[in-house]
This record gives sequence, C-alpha cells and structure tokens, in this order.
Amino acid sequence: MRWGTIMLEDGTKSAALMKDAGVVAVAEVNRRFNRALPTLLEDIIRMGLASFIAEEIQKLGPEAITMTEGAVRVLAPMRQPERIVGIGLNYRAHASDLDEQVPEEPATFLKPTSSIIGPGEAIVIPRVSQRTTAEAEVALVFGRTARDVPRAAWRDVVFGVVPVLDMTTEDILRKNPRFLTRSKGFDGFFSFGPWIATLDEFPELDPLWVNTVVNGGVRAQNQVSGMVYSLADLVEFITAGTTVGATAVLTTGTPGAAVIVPGDTVEARIDGMGALVNPVEASR
Repeated sequence: MRWGTIMLEDGTKSAALMKDAGVVAVAEVNRRFNRALPTLLEDIIRMGLASFIAEEIQKLGPEAITMTEGAVRVLAPMRQPERIVGIGLNYRAHASDLDEQVPEEPATFLKPTSSIIGPGEAIVIPRVSQRTTAEAEVALVFGRTARDVPRAAWRDVVFGVVPVLDMTTEDILRKNPRFLTRSKGFDGFFSFGPWIATLDEFPELDPLWVNTVVNGGVRAQNQVSGMVYSLADLVEFITAGTTVGATAVLTTGTPGAAVIVPGDTVEARIDGMGALVNPVEASR
C-alpha cells in the first residue's frame, strides 16, 4: 500500500491511498458512501486503520472515485509527525565529504515540524547561508508507539518507508558542530513524500539505491546496504530507553550531499519509490 495526503478541489486536505488505478481520497469515500473514516493520515497510522480502510475501499468498488495521480496535488504525507529524528554520517563516503569520522554510535539530531514541506514546494535558501546542501535519504515511519525494540523486531514497529530531502546550511555547521540544530532547522529544510510505502512492498530494503539528484544529474548514490548502521540498528538505538510514538519519522542518513542554489531542482530518487522533487528558491 502507498499512503499520502492530497489537496481536494474544495481546498481541503485528505489522506489518500494510491492504487494501481490511481488515487482514492478517504474524504471522498466518506462523502460518497456516508462513512466517518479519519481523514488525517496521522490519525490513520496511530489508530492502526490503514489496512482496514484499504479493505473497505476495495469493497466499495473505488473506480468511480479514483483520480489519476497526475490530476491531484500531492502534499507532505504528514504535517505533525510525533517527531523527526535524523541520523548523520551513516555512510562513510558522506562522512569524508565533511572531513568527519564515522561516529562510534549513530549520530542523531531532531528537526522541527516547522521545517516540513512536501513535493513541489520550494526549498528556500536562508539569507544567512552561502552554502546550503540537500541530501536524499530513505526514512522510516513508525506505525506504533515503541520502546526498547530489539533488532530482530524492527519491522514490527515500522509502518512504511518514504523518500526524504534533508537540507543543511553547511557553512553554519562548519563554524561549530554545536550549531547542528540551527543549521538543519530552517523553514522548508525537510521535504518528504510523495507516498509512504508500507513494508509489505519491500521484503528487502538493503538492495535499494538512494540517489541525491540536482538538475537531473546524480550527485551521490549508494545502496541501503552501504549504511554503517543498518535500519535494524537504528530502530534499536533510538528506542533504547526512549518511547518513540507512532508517526515518528526516522531518517537514516544520506550517501552524499549536494550544494544547491536558487534555480536548481533537487530530487531524492529511491528504487521502487519514485522521486521526491523540489525546486530551490532564494529567500525573499
């Protein structure tokens, strides 16, 4: 299954399920069939209703309310995830980009929800930065609240995976590593989408290629298997002694960053998940 959020013709937002034939908005199911299903993707995930709603849509014969993907505006899947946890320097090649050593444990940081944008929205370069970078990543979305998850059970707590573009004012970060929160927390510095793919689509994630692309050219790429700390390692690490809630987003590191400037188009391309695409603009 693939879940996201779309803008409807009346200007309202709705969780939506992407199927082979197109996109079905949960709000439209409610309107046409007098249902009262939750229309916020955060609620659907927290309540564990994704499979149930997909089955209900199938029973109703969704053809009459299916829209083509190209005819809908796809937004960020969620605007209020429980948290956004980032992992830095999880590929050796990227660590060398920053003249850093791979840390002995996963290097973590948090990003504010105010940094969220979705597909097609502009990444705005802050006036205070002369060197901003974008990083393609694959992120995990938690499907239930979890604590002290053993490595072998990591898939049990994950709802799905989604492409991410994570931005950094690299010049600010280079001044002092303690400026990490500021350098990654500007408005529009976290894009994700267009769709969260549930794990049943990906029995194995290690073979997937993650690509940072600028203006059509691949600037960095690596396979998930090339991570220093695996997906299982990361889930175990961030839940150790810590309660992580459903809808939390865990980014898993990038194979490499690319400097971006106004006028660029930047993409996160991940095998089997399509591309997340955002234009780059100057601050007004």
